Amino acid sequence: MVFKRLFSLLSKVKTIQHTIQHSKAGNFVQLKPKLYRESIHFNKNMVLAGDMYEETMIEGFIIVPKNISVTLQNLTISPTAQMYVEGEVVLQNCRFVGGKSNVHVTIDGGKINAYNCHFEQAKEMAVSILNGSKAIFENCTFVQNEKVHILAESSQACIEKCEFSHGKHGIWIKNGSLIQTRNVHLHHHTNTQIIVEDAKYIDHESLIESGDGIGLQLLHEGDASLQTTVFQYNGKTQISVQKGYLTARYCSVLQGDLAGIAVAQHGEVQTYHCVIAQNKKANVIVSKNSKMNIECCHIHSGESTGLQILDESIVNLFESKLNGHRSAQISISNKSICSMKQCVVKEGYHVGICIEDKGNCTIVDSEITHNANSAITIFKSELTIIKSILSDNIGNGILAMSHSKVEVDLCKFFDNEMPHIACKSHVKIELLQSQLYNGKSLFIVNECELTATQCQFYDSHNVQIEICDLSTGRFEQCQIYNGKSYGLKVLRNSSLYLLDSQIFHHELAQIVVNDSSVIMKNSEMFDGNRNALIIQNHSEVYIQDCFISKHVQHQLWIDFESTVELKSVQIMDGAHSDIFAQNQSSVYVSDSIIRNNKSRFNVQAVNFSKIELIKTVVENSYGDVYYSENNSFIKQLDF
Repeated sequence: MVFKRLFSLLSKVKTIQHTIQHSKAGNFVQLKPKLYRESIHFNKNMVLAGDMYEETMIEGFIIVPKNISVTLQNLTISPTAQMYVEGEVVLQNCRFVGGKSNVHVTIDGGKINAYNCHFEQAKEMAVSILNGSKAIFENCTFVQNEKVHILAESSQACIEKCEFSHGKHGIWIKNGSLIQTRNVHLHHHTNTQIIVEDAKYIDHESLIESGDGIGLQLLHEGDASLQTTVFQYNGKTQISVQKGYLTARYCSVLQGDLAGIAVAQHGEVQTYHCVIAQNKKANVIVSKNSKMNIECCHIHSGESTGLQILDESIVNLFESKLNGHRSAQISISNKSICSMKQCVVKEGYHVGICIEDKGNCTIVDSEITHNANSAITIFKSELTIIKSILSDNIGNGILAMSHSKVEVDLCKFFDNEMPHIACKSHVKIELLQSQLYNGKSLFIVNECELTATQCQFYDSHNVQIEICDLSTGRFEQCQIYNGKSYGLKVLRNSSLYLLDSQIFHHELAQIVVNDSSVIMKNSEMFDGNRNALIIQNHSEVYIQDCFISKHVQHQLWIDFESTVELKSVQIMDGAHSDIFAQNQSSVYVSDSIIRNNKSRFNVQAVNFSKIELIKTVVENSYGDVYYSENNSFIKQLDF
């Protein structure tokens, strides 16, 4: 015989309880298919089985006390009170349906293993696992249990290949519990599908979808570890972490009605190789002093922001891609910090990265390209960007405003439709060893400070560099060349310092100075199709140890009460005059060489202007080197 003992209920036996009392420990008790209205208290180990083909139903209260192990098979149970287990129970092919109790099964310090079972229509919960209990559920279904299908407090459970649906909550894990799930399916709950509160949750390969509320919520030190889990179509935030911890690997968070992942109140999240996409609010929100690490992830196609960081939160991105968001792809605000390395931010419908309200962003070895607005916008914040590419954006490469600070090192800017870098209102910006080309390079306005070292600015169709309105630009060991318009404009009471640099090959004047000041040392200007410098409107320019040559028009044009001082300067090979001063302008030249073999007059002063030359060689193959008229004079002192 398969079983050690077989005990059959005879027709003369009236109750299951009577049969149990008269059976021996370890007996297999086979029930006839019918309805049994009675409560059962097990006092020995045994197997109680219903018919495999016809329904065997128990309507009553079942108790499994401590130190008792019971197996129930092929039974339908409609409890009048909760099934109460302090010992061990194995459920095989059992159904718990309706009944008068609020809870179908309570495990209190005991164990339950349920295989191929069905739990439905409990008034509150299907299974309550309490006080150090242990549970296993395989191939079970939980349907229409009103409040929660499984509640675990201070207990452990393994759940595999189960389905939870049509209740208020799917699984609620509390008070130091540990639940592990694999390949489970939760759907169509009216509130949060899984709640982890001061407990641990581990999942592999599950699907959590189509709920009216949150997909997974971590509260009060709740800790979840997910691998290959899919969240989709949930009506509220798909994953919410508040004062909790989440690790997600190879997960998908898709098409939610609100946010994909929201981290708040000192929450911490680690994501690796995840896809977070098509969520209607933000794909990821990190707020209220929270932290998030994003590695090798793809965040895309959101109807709002891709990644929103606020309220002094910290986010690190590594080898991740963000694209296709309707609002800013990354938003950093309220003293938050974001670091990015080897990331791509592209093809957004708005700004690539927005940093505001004392935010801080560091970007290394990344690409911010093809956005429908500026690649990066900064407002009252700080940005450091290194070894990165900002190109093909419809707006600026970087737009910095209002007391922001920007550091750019070893970067490339090209093919942006607006200036590669625009600074407005008290911005400090440092450029080092960077290239800006195929577009207007710099627009600096309203009391900003620019420092550029070992940079190249070239191939612009507009003014390559413009410094305006009480701003300051300092260029050291830089090259500015091949522009289709002006090379550099300094306007409206601004200042320019040009040191050890070169400016050449511009279609219009290489430098225009209007109502501003320039100090130029150890630099070269050559091969211009117009002027080297146009200096006008009360400007002041000091040039020392520089070389200026081969310009088609007057190499230095000084106009409207401007002042220029040249010291140890060589001005050579101009196609027109080398120095032309007019309208009450003044020029002072010392220790210099002015040589011209193409124009009759090297130096001209007109309209109440004056030019003084000391220890300076002025040569012209035509013979005449000076020309003055209309109350102007040119004075040369001997050696």
